[in-house]
Order: sequence, then structure tokens, then C-alpha cells
Amino acid sequence: WYYMYLSYKELKRYIAVFSGRKAVKLRSSEGVTEDCYFCFRVFSYTEAGHRKRFEQCDYTKQEYAARCESAQIVKEAFSTGSASLLNALTDEKEVQGSGWLFVCAPLEQLQRILSAMLPRQYLVTDYVTHRAAVIPQRQMEEFIYLYESMPYNIELLNRPLEAYLQKKQRIRITGGIFHGKEGCIMRLHRNTRLVFAFGNMTVAISYLHSFPFEKVD
Repeated sequence: WYYMYLSYKELKRYIAVFSGRKAVKLRSSEGVTEDCYFCFRVFSYTEAGHRKRFEQCDYTKQEYAARCESAQIVKEAFSTGSASLLNALTDEKEVQGSGWLFVCAPLEQLQRILSAMLPRQYLVTDYVTHRAAVIPQRQMEEFIYLYESMPYNIELLNRPLEAYLQKKQRIRITGGIFHGKEGCIMRLHRNTRLVFAFGNMTVAISYLHSFPFEKVD
């Protein structure tokens, strides 16, 4: 998975292109310009959209059922590799504000599409290698699962995990979807969080009592 930060209008535009709802004009080796469609797996995250979902969560049985259904869709989408199932969770018409667009696709195809669209947009690069930053499949599944099932428990932080590791207690999750995941415990906004790496960023999870864990020396 690769990702980039886009303005509100560009985010809507690229979701439509990468999910196959809108064509992009590409020049062939013969010099002919054609409308091409691509259907990659995509997911978007914006602070405005997250805040709206959090504020509108009414903690009813219906809301709980909806969250369980979304979580099940995420599991099925990743187990089957279905782009249509996963992309159904992301509708460009409902995008709120600027934010991150995550896309699972061959790097060569992504670069070709990006170079053909104006204004030119760029993938986030890794701090060390200076190449396009990659999010492993497992991490992406965990993040989307959390966001769809428990949006009020998750926060996306812009700094890398190393910025939070000094003198923090490391733990390992021992059950559930995060079985085997290691991270560190920190205080954030008066709440104890588990933080772990997510590409060049960090995911923070609250309400640790809902996850069985053990301390790591």
C-alpha cells in the first residue's frame, strides 16, 4: 500500500480514478491518447470525516450492528482480495475535507497515472530510503478494521513511532485481530494509548482494557 496527502477536491478526484469510477487519459507507446480505467483497492482518511463519524456515533444497537457489518466487510475484502468490497466503504461524494488517500497498486502503474494527471501529485516518501513509503498489507488491514469498527478508539498521528518510543513501556497484544502486534504505551490527551507504526506515521489506540496484552522487556 502507498499513500499521499491531498486537498479536498484532489482527494475526491483521485478516489474516483483509482477505484475505477473515472477514466484517466494516458498516452500509449504509439503516441495515441486513450481513456483508461483502473480498479485498485483504496481507502481514505480525513480528520474532518473522522471527527464527524465520532460526533455522530449514538452508541445504539443499530450503530453497533453497522460497525460490526463494516468490520466484517473489511475482513472479507482482505481475505478475498476484493477491490469492490473494500472500495464500497469509500465514496468520494462523502469525503469531508483534505486528508490521506491509501491505494494498493503496482508502483509503476501509480507513477504512470500520477505523471499523467495535473497538477502533479506525489506519493509520500520514506524518511530513510527516500523512496515511496510502503504500508504492509497486515498494517493496512488493522487500521481499516479499527476505523470501521471502533472509530472512537483510534487516532492517526503524523510523527513516526520512534518519536514516541523513548522510556515508554512496550507491550504485545495477545488476542484478537492484533494478536502479536507490539507497540508502546503512552499518555495522550489524558488517556492511555497503545501506539504502533503505520508507514511513516503512527496509530494510537485508546481503551486498552478491551485488548488482552502482556508487557515486553
